Amino acid sequence: MLWAVFTLIAAAAQTARNAMQRELTATLGTVGATHVRFLFGFPFALLFLGGLIAVTGDHLPVTPPAFWPWVIGGALGQIAATALMLSAMGERSFVVAYAYIKTEPVQVALFGLIFLGDRFTPLAATAILIATAGVIVMSLDDRQGADLDPRYEGIVVIFNASNEATTQSLPTHAPYSLHPIQASGSDSVVRTSSYNSTTGSFTVPARTVAVFVTRR
Repeated sequence: MLWAVFTLIAAAAQTARNAMQRELTATLGTVGATHVRFLFGFPFALLFLGGLIAVTGDHLPVTPPAFWPWVIGGALGQIAATALMLSAMGERSFVVAYAYIKTEPVQVALFGLIFLGDRFTPLAATAILIATAGVIVMSLDDRQGADLDPRYEGIVVIFNASNEATTQSLPTHAPYSLHPIQASGSDSVVRTSSYNSTTGSFTVPARTVAVFVTRR
């Protein structure tokens, strides 16, 4: 079960890294924040490679000429994708951009099928769709530009299609609360949805759509 623990730690670290990169964009710009990620990580990649060789005693493999176009193309694609991700986060909220980023299981499956000839069973396809659509979070921020709504400064919508309650954290400490219609409605399940302003986390029960708002 250690793989599950390390997977959760890695996922949380990746989300935190992207959130911090998004904050750097305001100071350094999209190109600068992109360079920070790859130039800062490059020495650590070399250290990890050196440590791996020292521990295992292996040698660097001999690579055929066809290897390098794929590696260089993949590296440039990753850098361009990171720049586009940071640009999207600058245009929209972090959550909206990240929801699109998490469509990557579907994209990986398609690219694997096209370029590598990977095949996947109906069960694997179902798992990919669940991983993509299990939880969707949308955030609308009305603090910048012309006011779109005279009542609410922000809206967060969480679609939880999974069989368990979910907690999603956003980089905000605004006083969100469940929308008055849901808070006073007859659905006792959705009324258990909650928000923790200290951690910026929203908790929504299984198979539930909850709308949180913060007033002006």
